[in-house]
Amino acid sequence: MGCRGDPTALDAGLAAVARAEAGLRLGLGQVLEALGRGGVFELGFSSLAAYALERCERSGRWVEGARCLARRLEALPVLRKAVATGEVSWSMAECVARAAQPGAEAYWLALAQDHTVREMRNIVDSVIAADRSASRAERTAPEQQGLEPGIFGEVASNDGVSTANAPGKALSNEGASGEAASDERARVVCDEVASEERASRQSGDGEMCTLVCTVAREEAWLFEATRQLLEHLGERESDTQIEALLAEGQVTLLGELPRGALDLDGLELVDTEQQRWRRQLERWRVEAEMRCEERVRAGVRGPPADAATTSVWGLTSPEGQTVSVADAAATAALGLAALQGATVRELDARARHLSRALARQDLELSRAMLHFHRTDGWRRLGYATEAQYARERLGVSRSSLLARRSLALRLEALPQVAEALGQARFGVEAAVQLVRIATPRTEGAWVERARQRTIKHLREEVAAALTAVRLSGEVDCLPPGDSELGAFQELERAVVSGSACRGLGTVASNRVASRSVASGARSFAVVGGAEPDAAARRAWRVMLASLGQWLDGGVQLSAASGRAFTKQASAGRVAWRLRVSRSTYSWWRGLEAQARRWLPRGMSWLKFLCLSFWRGWRQMLGGDVAYGQIYLRDLYRCMSPVCSRRDVTPHHLKFRSAGGSDEDANVAAVCTCCHLSGIHGGRIRAVGSAECIHWEFGAANDPCLVVHGRQRRVA
Repeated sequence: MGCRGDPTALDAGLAAVARAEAGLRLGLGQVLEALGRGGVFELGFSSLAAYALERCERSGRWVEGARCLARRLEALPVLRKAVATGEVSWSMAECVARAAQPGAEAYWLALAQDHTVREMRNIVDSVIAADRSASRAERTAPEQQGLEPGIFGEVASNDGVSTANAPGKALSNEGASGEAASDERARVVCDEVASEERASRQSGDGEMCTLVCTVAREEAWLFEATRQLLEHLGERESDTQIEALLAEGQVTLLGELPRGALDLDGLELVDTEQQRWRRQLERWRVEAEMRCEERVRAGVRGPPADAATTSVWGLTSPEGQTVSVADAAATAALGLAALQGATVRELDARARHLSRALARQDLELSRAMLHFHRTDGWRRLGYATEAQYARERLGVSRSSLLARRSLALRLEALPQVAEALGQARFGVEAAVQLVRIATPRTEGAWVERARQRTIKHLREEVAAALTAVRLSGEVDCLPPGDSELGAFQELERAVVSGSACRGLGTVASNRVASRSVASGARSFAVVGGAEPDAAARRAWRVMLASLGQWLDGGVQLSAASGRAFTKQASAGRVAWRLRVSRSTYSWWRGLEAQARRWLPRGMSWLKFLCLSFWRGWRQMLGGDVAYGQIYLRDLYRCMSPVCSRRDVTPHHLKFRSAGGSDEDANVAAVCTCCHLSGIHGGRIRAVGSAECIHWEFGAANDPCLVVHGRQRRVA
């Protein structure tokens, strides 16, 4: 790791950009809070999360965090202005807003400026605990609540400003004499560990690791089908999917093996020892941060009030409006009052402009974080850990810092994606999807595809392309065409219909699906051969060919399944890399070690888990319901290009009252909200045939979004 550059100068610039971003995020949170009171339904979206994902390219969790702080700061104008102008970081504001009340803002703001986020979390937790124990209906200024001085340390109040806890003293009774007994310090560190663990869970900083499984390609398709089944049942995260597989596998082993064959107490003991070790590491980390706070306390204080506007740049929207960091900060300081009287389309335009500004700010911040990391900046400035620097100086969680740094690192090899993000041609979510699949040879095609797709459709195509890369062994993979994507979706249809499982006696359906997939592979083999860059199409041809062969056999619930498949000349074995929690990883490895000697010869641990899950859940598939063929064709998902709900109902594209028929081409699966509130409420218009639906969202004379088939057209 290089150490070039002045860390102090880099730190100052990085902190200024981070504080400026906090003001933009607060402003966008205020707009989303206003839209969340019914405006998103007027625009034709089924929820605020769906709106934010498509129009702002932000995840639901990010949005809820921004909205929550915007709501809390609405009654705290002094603190709100401090966040907007960069005096208080985002993480500090989230902490203080939990306890601060109107009338005591000056006290809390002064307290925040004199303490670190770690210390403030302890103060806030103490105040909230004291309030709950006293069952008070209203909270007043902390010094008026009759709390013991030990909660805050030494408090001397002059005109509402606290001088509690001089720099270098931890927030505990040990500050009274300047020297703490060893047992008292141990108690303090334990309390800090508990507080940090709670904050870590709230911010999503759980310890994650990579689970690597190298299996035959036939077993890779079995795992892919099992993940499709888990998604259909509502489990979409890798960690929860692996937990579900392990639970089914453990139940199967306990039911079929002799009593005592599995030592579950040993598994729990190993997990207990690992948790004890992680807690010890956490104690050392917290103690190291406490020891370093005296040196870094001056650095954790925010930049001057005008530092957040030192990076003032304008971003001109297609409508000719310009958003600057300074303007956004000034508007955010006014709160929701500045948005009163605005129409839904005006709020939508404001959200779009702020999202574009945040996209550019994200790129700048990510690059600065990567540069600072390469200079080993946080160590050279005296911080104990990178997490301490991220939390105290930048106001972000360590997971956020790592994600941004990873994005910047990948964008270095993808200049076209970085340029499109910097010019706000698409947002952060699209960029995150593209860096997963794009290579220097294919990034141009993927950038163009991102401009043509909604985030929902882009995610589907990237997921399919990643499967093609894993199963083919190729690196370069161009975006799929409609026929190519449709052929891949036959896998999910085979899964959710139950036809992928031989135990249901539906092998004929498997063969129909495999012929459809093989046809798609052949058609794209011809197209790919005519293209100059035919090698980039090879991933799709290889993947679809192997998928067709796998569907001929499907999920065979026996130990000898798939032998003919594995004898073919193919890419051989493939590696799956899954991000799971440390506890899930330990459970996997520990249970695998005990069960391996009981498995049939030639059966891998992954295959056993998948077959156990299919045996337990196959009865949930293949139900015969009205319009079942429509739901299956549309994969039991809402056909709206901006909605992923699964509570689908049949909708006649040409109303039956207008002479529409019951033919499959005139019926589409649409969720309850999009169907009743959207289409029949006049906020969504869907016309055409099921193969190519023309969607318009918003007012009939002024739609905010138009999608024709899978082609996005922003009005």
